[in-house]
Amino acid sequence: MDKDALLALREKINVLDDELLELLQKRAYISKEVAKAKQGGTIFYPAREKEIIARLQSLNSALQKTEEAKQKLPTESIAHIWTEIFSCSRSLQKKTSLAFLGPLGTFSHFAGEELMGKSLDFVPCSDFNTIFAKVHAGEVQCGLVPLENSLQGTVGQCLDLFEEYPVHIIAEHYHRVCQCLLSKNTDLDTIAVVYSHPQALMQSHVFLKQHCPGARLVEMSSTAEAAKRALAEENAATVGHERLCELVKGEACLQVLAKDIASSKENVTRFALIAKEQNSALVKKPKTSFTFTVVDKAGALSQVLQTIQKQDVNLCKLESRPAYNRLEGSAWQYRFFADAQANLLEKPELLQALKEFCYDIRILGVYEALL
Repeated sequence: MDKDALLALREKINVLDDELLELLQKRAYISKEVAKAKQGGTIFYPAREKEIIARLQSLNSALQKTEEAKQKLPTESIAHIWTEIFSCSRSLQKKTSLAFLGPLGTFSHFAGEELMGKSLDFVPCSDFNTIFAKVHAGEVQCGLVPLENSLQGTVGQCLDLFEEYPVHIIAEHYHRVCQCLLSKNTDLDTIAVVYSHPQALMQSHVFLKQHCPGARLVEMSSTAEAAKRALAEENAATVGHERLCELVKGEACLQVLAKDIASSKENVTRFALIAKEQNSALVKKPKTSFTFTVVDKAGALSQVLQTIQKQDVNLCKLESRPAYNRLEGSAWQYRFFADAQANLLEKPELLQALKEFCYDIRILGVYEALL
């Protein structure tokens, strides 16, 4: 080891760190000035953040051509670093709290960090109703709820709660669920019991049957609670997010024995970020989520779809649910939930035309479409 060369390199890093800190301080000052200019407007602007990250990733690729940057910063690192910079900037503008289905360590928690970074107050909730209630009451600025999963389909309870609480969708987020087997043990053959949420066990049952054939599978209320149980017992394991190793700690520590063990590799959950007020940020690629009930006559739903089609609006999702607030004497009334690839708030003539065939129409939110 060349100690002198190592010291010289470390000194160069110290100088660069000092410069980075000074630049971040300047950025923080400008960020607070931006907050003053917004005068209380929306502070979470996903389209703007996505645009900045894409530009920097493109610049990062261009820098690869220079001699000094042959070992360039990985593209995914650009997204991770700037997500946290954005998160810190938002916290300077306005302290943000996010309600999610807890406890800490659930996939909802990690999806929230992925979407908004770590510089906010995470508020774990025991059920979806509590999330909606806290957002509606103004106890938290935002809530993160799952709308649908690519394997299990729609989360009906969350859709139903939009009938009860007049909150708004301000952003969507797609989070890939990567199930991992975690344990204090280092040998799969020693695992006697596997704790996890029922869905995680179901998604990973083929791998567990093949590699831990003698292990008991025990259902828990959450992957986070299951991880604590696995850490406390001998010859135990859990199925969950790999970052549970960081959150759940004791005298020993969990480690990843196997990664991405679910039978399907296309396990993606679509989340909605909800808030009390409508999204006021500029939306470049709009998606509108809305709900409606149709009048009780033949062809009413067909007329709704034709009216939307005539306005050259594409529906990318349409689903019916039993109406939570039914008309008196109607036991079989259904409410429709739809996503349109357009800003319907900018099409008042369409909304007016739909009223002929609908008892009610409500815009749940206009936000940036990610897919």
